[in-house]
Amino acid sequence: MNRASDSFRRWCTLNHIDATKIESLEPNKIEEFLPGIFATDFFEYLGKTPKVYIFINSYEAPWESKKSKGNFHEKDKWIRNKVIPNMPGLSWVICGREKLPEDFEYDPVWEMSLEQHQVDKLSEKYSDKFLEGCGIENKDIRDVVIKASEGVLYYLNLSVDTYEMIKTCKKRQPIPEDFGKTQHEIFKKFINCLDADEIRALKVLSVPNFWDLDLFKMLIWAEFDTRYSAANTEYPVTNTGYPETAFSELTKFSFIKKDAGERYLIHALMRKNLQESQNADDRKPIHQFLLEHYSKKLKDLKIETIAQKHEIALIEAFYHAKEVFEVEDLFDWFISVSEPFYRATFWQLIIPPYEEILIILKEKLGQEHPSVATTLNNLAELYESKGDYEKALTLYMQSLEIRENVLGPQHQSVAATLKNLAELYENMGDYVATTLNNLAEFYKNMGDDEKTILFYKRSLQISESVLGPKHPSIVPTLNNLAGLYRNIEDYETALPLYIQSFEISENVLGPEHPSVATILNNLAELYKNMGDYEKALLLYKRTLEIRETTFGPQHPYVATTLNNLALLYESLGYYEEALSFYMRDLKISENVLGPQHPSVAVTLNNLAALYYNMGDYEKALPLYKRSLKIRKAALGPKHPYVATTLNNLAGLYSITGEYDKALPLYNQSLETSESVLGPQHPFVATILNNLAELYRNVGEYDKALPLYMRSLKISENVLGPQHPSVATILNNLAALKKCRKEISPDKLVRLKPENHG
Repeated sequence: MNRASDSFRRWCTLNHIDATKIESLEPNKIEEFLPGIFATDFFEYLGKTPKVYIFINSYEAPWESKKSKGNFHEKDKWIRNKVIPNMPGLSWVICGREKLPEDFEYDPVWEMSLEQHQVDKLSEKYSDKFLEGCGIENKDIRDVVIKASEGVLYYLNLSVDTYEMIKTCKKRQPIPEDFGKTQHEIFKKFINCLDADEIRALKVLSVPNFWDLDLFKMLIWAEFDTRYSAANTEYPVTNTGYPETAFSELTKFSFIKKDAGERYLIHALMRKNLQESQNADDRKPIHQFLLEHYSKKLKDLKIETIAQKHEIALIEAFYHAKEVFEVEDLFDWFISVSEPFYRATFWQLIIPPYEEILIILKEKLGQEHPSVATTLNNLAELYESKGDYEKALTLYMQSLEIRENVLGPQHQSVAATLKNLAELYENMGDYVATTLNNLAEFYKNMGDDEKTILFYKRSLQISESVLGPKHPSIVPTLNNLAGLYRNIEDYETALPLYIQSFEISENVLGPEHPSVATILNNLAELYKNMGDYEKALLLYKRTLEIRETTFGPQHPYVATTLNNLALLYESLGYYEEALSFYMRDLKISENVLGPQHPSVAVTLNNLAALYYNMGDYEKALPLYKRSLKIRKAALGPKHPYVATTLNNLAGLYSITGEYDKALPLYNQSLETSESVLGPQHPFVATILNNLAELYRNVGEYDKALPLYMRSLKISENVLGPQHPSVATILNNLAALKKCRKEISPDKLVRLKPENHG
């Protein structure tokens, strides 16, 4: 900071930024300041220079990797809002691939400042004027060149070079036949004007991206084995034969330019033409020579001495290494040679080569190759180092997936990637685990159990790796994963997860903590699902005890636990005990939440179902009706809970023989369920079965049969042929056939579930 410019210090002061803390910021945070710093420097420069033009090569480049994110006007506002307004008096020349949209309502000031011009080929008039200005007085020659060049300045210039060569070397006036009639012929006609040494020299010089006088001398006099890659046998070698003293003669051509660093470059089209005119095997020894040349500059490099020349050497060495090494050797070589730059935090420098290697590896070795996984891992480390955690996370996850698939989940490379993910997690705080949990929740809501389990397990794996298997932060993921396994009826897998969750919470939080009660409640639910009612009852009672102690006897959590206990007692046939708990639940819920709350509707529905099971239909009816009214008002008429209550109310009317009242309720329930849950949902099968039962009871057997069959098909497809619901439908079908006298009673035994399938 002691070397910081005055303009930078002023910028920090104006923006209330402590300049001494800039160096300690993450790289991505520093990047946010760059447009303002850039603008401040130029504004100061304007005081010394009246006219300044700024050229931007590609307008779209800054958001090239975010094509699918946001709209165009959001992406380019960095230059409209941050850069240009802070740099008055400057003229901007910006090149882009596409014309900017003309819907300027988003920025009317931009419309006033903007002029757009399409860059097209040079017109014939301008081309003719250019050639004439270069000394080509013959109109016929100019016409041939203009037509062949198609308005491309490079080919116009090359034709001028050809014209000059004929005059100076062949000592005669050029004629129209000396010039090509196509762009490719323009190149060939020029080459025909050169001697063999010049051609060889240009072909050699087309291999490097640039050269200076020293490199020129080395390349011209180097002895390249032109059969380098054809076989292992040694062949005679020759240099170009071009005199190094003729350097100025070669650099006079229009296609060779000198940059500010005294480096010479050949025009891209000329390089392309020259390289296409020679064999790739002829270029390989030159690439090898240049690779060794630049590699020498990187040998024994110490991080404290790295300068711009070393950065250039690395990029150029990589360029030539791509032509020399096989893909896996290239990968190993770059890891080694870039190591000092990695330690010196030159991440921006080495990321592009890594990304290029990744593309090459995928093309040559396939998407699932271990080297692809290693490159993804290394790239992730680089992005993590520069503070781009989101990008790093994506790459680590890709690397982990490949390594697990190819090497197996127990391989040490998988462990290494998990360790890297763990370190990233530490840097990001809860971001990784939260992201994975959010992904799991997303897939859970989408009904994709397989992906939900995958992301919950990944989240748990990373959290345990970082925090240890007994840290309280992993409890929510354990609970979520256990709950999912419980929902898909994989009780054996769910049980140890719930127990681990309980043990951690009880140990860390104490046995009376509300979170412990939540886990006990979930564990009780699991034991109930498993048919172990004794354990479930003990856990529900302990849950109730903790919640009453912690929250008081009138809390909604207490009401929920009372409801769960009531359901369990009802399942066991202890209706009086169940009734007592339901009534306590209802009283608390109405007092605390209000009589119209959806939770009250749940209790009313359950209480009505209890009276139904007890045969007290008169008490059940008003409770179902009230539950339905609350649910419609609170949730809307198209909610699954509304469909459930409609089905229950219809069932009550059916059992009392009021079929005319039951039928429209079943139809409403079916319509809502198909619309909300989908036509293949198990609950749809339940309603279809109930509706078929109604038609059977009223003697409309032809209507009952297709409903039974559709219910059976859904249940078998979704639940499996051995599910109890399938057995129920089969027995109902048997009863229907008995009613229709389509089969004799002695054959009904064949339709029992244990004989089905």
